[in-house]
Amino acid sequence: MNKDSLKALTNAHAWVGLVISTILFIIFFAGSISLFRDDINAWELNPHFAVHEQSDKFSFDSLINEVAQEYNINTHGYFILSMPTAEQPLANLYFEEKISEEEHVDQHLILAPNGKVIGKGNGSRWGDFLYELHYDLHIPEVGLYFVGIVTLFFFVALLSGVVIHWRKIISKFFQYRKDGNKDKLLDAHNLIGVMGLPFHIMYAFSGLVFNLLIIYQISYAVVLYGGDQNELFKAAGVVDVHLDETKIVMPVQGIDNLFLTAKASLGEVTIDRVSIDHFGDESASVTFRGADKSQFSTRKEATYHIASGRVLYLTKDNFDNDLRGGLSVISSLHFGDFSGYLIRVLFFILGIGTCYIILTGNLMWIQKKVNLRVEKQNPIGLKVVYAITTGGFIGTIFASAVGFVFARIIPIDFVGRSDVIGYLFFGCLFTAIVVSLNIKAQKQFAATFLRITAVTLSITPILDWFVVSQGIKVMLSFGYYHVIVVEIMLISLALFCWLIASRLFVYKRSEEIIPESHVSIQTQNL
Repeated sequence: MNKDSLKALTNAHAWVGLVISTILFIIFFAGSISLFRDDINAWELNPHFAVHEQSDKFSFDSLINEVAQEYNINTHGYFILSMPTAEQPLANLYFEEKISEEEHVDQHLILAPNGKVIGKGNGSRWGDFLYELHYDLHIPEVGLYFVGIVTLFFFVALLSGVVIHWRKIISKFFQYRKDGNKDKLLDAHNLIGVMGLPFHIMYAFSGLVFNLLIIYQISYAVVLYGGDQNELFKAAGVVDVHLDETKIVMPVQGIDNLFLTAKASLGEVTIDRVSIDHFGDESASVTFRGADKSQFSTRKEATYHIASGRVLYLTKDNFDNDLRGGLSVISSLHFGDFSGYLIRVLFFILGIGTCYIILTGNLMWIQKKVNLRVEKQNPIGLKVVYAITTGGFIGTIFASAVGFVFARIIPIDFVGRSDVIGYLFFGCLFTAIVVSLNIKAQKQFAATFLRITAVTLSITPILDWFVVSQGIKVMLSFGYYHVIVVEIMLISLALFCWLIASRLFVYKRSEEIIPESHVSIQTQNL
């Protein structure tokens, strides 16, 4: 590649990275934390409902009878039971309650290991909030595709970065020049980027598959199947076991026996999810789904007509289809859930490392613009990039830290608890960006803000032992260490923020303050 082409590609790489930097930072930071979503949900909820005994006797029929007597379960809605496992002692039941023909309410019940209802968990969604932030930014309808487009640009930035760095990818692999600020940032950016390249490619590809899947479906349906989506779904291994409602009311019974039948049919599978379709109708069916731990990323399921016990669907080979099996493999790689905590910790480190790559990319752009002659600078653009780098990046971490604090101190049964924590998160993030827009001394602001964030992250582990210490002790006595996992993660992030505050923002004062003279000179030129 000639010099001009390389320069053009480098500029394109820089601008693409800059444009998507804030959104990409949020996606990767929230995604890194979401690797421990189950631990966060257990951290938030379990200490409030700590059980003192374990039980292998889980009665589906008793549970359904108890819930059906107290709630008017919507026949047309969902009814999903998340089973207790070796890692999670409590079960969670999600269903839709019918208040009137037009009004329905989502319900979330907490169940003991024996299936008894012990409380409500409608407000315990902090882990899910972070996960949804990762894949759709909490933007209704279009957020999923917006994140997919950002992921596509991230993929472009990856490829261009590899091309730019290709000639020196071996000879300069371990190079880290600590004397010059620009060289230090560039070497850190390249080193972490190259070391994490397989990770980045995997996440860019799998993110595209998940977020832009509807585009692929439309394209395939139009081009290959003449617009017939049913044929597309059939080829994709999607089995339709839906039964039309009969409008005949029939109690849901016999799930215990069907559960035993499913276990015998599926083999070495840990059933972790049970769902009922058309609850309370004669056409109701139940689906048992679980993971086969003896094989990599293999999930199996069985569906039965409840009234007759007739088998509607049974798979013993990862959904019996290469496409569905392949998507399951991609899902396992994306979530890092195929090999315990070791892989998730590694993915977490690589994810935070990606956040650092995004940060160094923006800092190099800022430094390049600051080093230009005053008359060539755009002070407004420079100020905006400062704001999204300092306020947007650090603000995301700070807002998450605040979310953890309030997820611990707000009572678990407080009405609107999840909404309050969500508002606090976005309020902190937007406030950080606005404040950053009005700060000139970015070095001092960033260092101070990072230290405040580090302290805020450290508050949650302390609150744990003041607010729910008894519940934590009960969990630990039974070998459930979710709280400890979350606390280690928060303390690690706190140390990371403190380290950056101490070392990353070490620039000359003239390089990080936007002089007022820049604005006046620019105005004169105009």
